Amino acid sequence: MLQQLYIKNVALINEALIEFDKGLNILSGETGAGKSIVIGSLAFVLGARATKDFIKKGEDYAMVEALLTLKSETIKNEIRELGVDIDEDSCVLIARTFNKSGRNTCKVNGRPATLGMIKEICEKLIDIHGQHEHQSLLNPAKHILLLDRFCENELLEPKRNLANLIKEYKKVLKQISDLSMGKDREDLIDFFNYQITEIENAKLSKDEEDTLLEERKILSQAEKLKSLYTESISLLYSSDDLSALDKIGIALNNIQTITSIDGEKAYIYDELQDVYAKLEEIIRDIKKYDDSIEYNDHRLNEIENRLDLIQKLKRKYGSNISEILSFKEETKIKLHNLINSEEKILKLYSKKENIEKQIKQSCINISNIRKQQASYLEENIEKHLFDLGMQSSKFKIDIKQKDTFNQNGFDKVEFLIRTNLGEDVKPLSKIASGGEMSRVMLSLKAVLSFVDTIDTFIFDEIDSGISGRTAQMVAEKMSLLSRNNQIICITHLPQIAAMGDQHFLINKLSDDKNTMTSIERLKDSEIVNEIARMTGGATITDFTLASANEMLEQAKNIKNSLKG
Repeated sequence: MLQQLYIKNVALINEALIEFDKGLNILSGETGAGKSIVIGSLAFVLGARATKDFIKKGEDYAMVEALLTLKSETIKNEIRELGVDIDEDSCVLIARTFNKSGRNTCKVNGRPATLGMIKEICEKLIDIHGQHEHQSLLNPAKHILLLDRFCENELLEPKRNLANLIKEYKKVLKQISDLSMGKDREDLIDFFNYQITEIENAKLSKDEEDTLLEERKILSQAEKLKSLYTESISLLYSSDDLSALDKIGIALNNIQTITSIDGEKAYIYDELQDVYAKLEEIIRDIKKYDDSIEYNDHRLNEIENRLDLIQKLKRKYGSNISEILSFKEETKIKLHNLINSEEKILKLYSKKENIEKQIKQSCINISNIRKQQASYLEENIEKHLFDLGMQSSKFKIDIKQKDTFNQNGFDKVEFLIRTNLGEDVKPLSKIASGGEMSRVMLSLKAVLSFVDTIDTFIFDEIDSGISGRTAQMVAEKMSLLSRNNQIICITHLPQIAAMGDQHFLINKLSDDKNTMTSIERLKDSEIVNEIARMTGGATITDFTLASANEMLEQAKNIKNSLKG
């Protein structure tokens, strides 16, 4: 439900806050007062396109906010899935600002949002229908969507099943297309064989590159290592002067003499003897390493060539040897699939035919549900049309089978109507009367309202072209519709205005410098005056006041009977 609409710097409106309520909300005013500005503002905050003319003259920006309350848990969950946090009051605040540079700023519950996100949210909550917005009824492509809204619960599972089948069907078609390549297939087989052979001929091992890099590092520095080892051995063991080992040996003899005099120092001898033994072991290791070092130019060349080969394969097949080997295994699988593709294609064609049969049956099931519900919908719409003064009308939902299918099945749906006895049913687009179109639309809304999750319907002067008894019947139908839905209606007919639960007057005010539009919620006595004006024109007389009071009293009785 639309709870509040805040408008700032839009066309002739400086600032306005409209607090709507449940039931039938009426907006009226003289021609040119600015009724279209209110609907334009609402359409803007719901995602409609805006131009710079939308901004009030002399201002840099226009801003509109809409506060909506949610009833349906299903809708709450759907909106949460769009990333919107819903508070404990079940409210959604949508704000949109548009400046002179053409930049939009959108927010939902205070957080930045895209225009597409706002449209997606609002399509679930509000339906705007105006005098010039019958395209959804005139466009046969939209009729299948309207019918499916009526039988949504019955179609939910069949449509989900059809969507899964179509997804699988497209996957099989792609697989067939990928495998049916003619000469390209032979070229690809040769290419895969070349890749596999190139990698296998390299005889790679997983840790080979690290081992080769380490060996190359040692071989390339062999002379330097040999020199350092030789010098270390000389210092520790075979120096022309006393070596480190010789000096520790002399120290050991000295400490041994000390311990013979001072026995408490025997531990020093033991520790130094351990050092002597450890140094002997180190010298043996150094000698062994020294003997093993040999500069091998041939081996170094082998390593360089091997590393070059690995680098070349890495550039083509992966960033390391593990990835290269994985690539080889994956290519083997592709090659195997390709070699056996003819057999696979035959199996895929068989699978395709099987899925097509399932899709056809699913489409038949969906079509049968539509046909069953269409009869019920036709009957109900005709009842509403009868109530709205179109007693000779015949409403028909034509369902034909197409040669193709999509996620909606293979049905082509079109709404047909006959408005006069003796005529054939014809497409809605053949109806010339705007009043008749309004009543057809209202009948559809009345029937769909019981299955629709949309809370708020907005009617913008859809009463154009009707008057008298027909206007009264349209008013009563709107009041009936407002028992389950919030209705916001801009109207010029007193019969409809009298049925309102709330009434807002849109006025144009002028002074020497500016013209402004104001929006005021009317009290009981003010409603009488406004309906009198709508009945008799600019001059309000005792007769028009009496007529307005009578109309309001009659409306009150009708609304009480509708509640019952």
